[in-house]
Parts: sequence; structure tokens; C-alpha cells
Amino acid sequence: MNTGKIIETKHLFLKPGNNARDSEPFIKMLRQDGDFEAFCGLPFSDKYLEMFVDYFEHKENDQCLYSLYLKDDDVFIGYVGFHREIDDYELEFYIGKEFRRKGFCKEACVEVINILFDEGLSVDGNILVEENLYAATLPNNVAANSLLENLGFKRHAISSGGAVLVAQGIYDEEGDDFHAFPIERYVMET
Repeated sequence: MNTGKIIETKHLFLKPGNNARDSEPFIKMLRQDGDFEAFCGLPFSDKYLEMFVDYFEHKENDQCLYSLYLKDDDVFIGYVGFHREIDDYELEFYIGKEFRRKGFCKEACVEVINILFDEGLSVDGNILVEENLYAATLPNNVAANSLLENLGFKRHAISSGGAVLVAQGIYDEEGDDFHAFPIERYVMET
């Protein structure tokens, strides 16, 4: 689903994801940023890092990921994109710690959301509409939650009572452990 072309924004080049080029710097960020649990919901370990990398690198054709590079010095700073979940698409992003709070993530997200809707991405012949675009974050990830609200997403609520917290989990067969953590779901505001 990537356009196959490099997209230029004011400060960034969004390059179609390439595992051979981008995995090493991304894994390095996940190890060094110190917020693996805030991003993935699990405590950091080499085992969980390997599970996440395997998930990240094997989404097949139901994804659209762009690696983010600074225009000035061509440094990898993170990624932004979507992946398919049944008939919906989840917006995903990660920016390395030293590049946060500079507007890069918002700049990249705005660009890929615009491309998504301008090009009329379809899923099994159905055009993706705003109601099909969502994002999931950990409730205490204030920066990600704020960014989503600035992008036009709203917390998904089933009543006027507030946000819906959903439990998400990962089963570790080897250790026979189940790790559950709450997430908040945001949907594109229409």
C-alpha cells in the first residue's frame, strides 16, 4: 500500500519502509529510549523486543509504513504508518526520544493521513472512511494522546461517561505468562 515514492515535507523525508535499511536503527531506539513499556505495554527484555520486531517486520501487504528521515542530515528518527485490522486501519508512529516534541511526528502523521484519504485507499473494494481509522495508546502516554487529539482523533466512548479502556494482552507460551495492559482507542473525528 505504500505509494512507492519518497514523500517530502517541510522537515522530513518519508521513505517507504525498508527492513534491511531501517530495522537496526529502530531496534537501537527501542533499546536506548527507555520507554519500551510505554510504547509496547510490556517490560523491556530482549525476548519481548524480538517478539515486537517480528510483529513489526512481518505485517505483509496490509500495511503502509514510512521511515522518517530528517531532511538536513538524512538521519532515521522513527516511523509512521498504518496497518490493517480486519476492516479498520490503525495509525502507528514512533519517534526517537531525542527527536520528540519538535513537531516531526505531527508533520509526518498529517502527511500520511492526507495521502490515505486523497488517494482513496480501499480495503477489499471498500473505500476507507474516517470511521475506519483509529489509533490505540496506553492511557498514560500523554504525548501520544495529545498528538492524536491534535490530529482530529477523539477517545472512543460508548456513552457520555467517557473513554473506553480496552485490555490488550500478549501470551508468552515459553514462560506460560499472560501480560495484560489497558489501552485507549481513538477514532478519527468526523
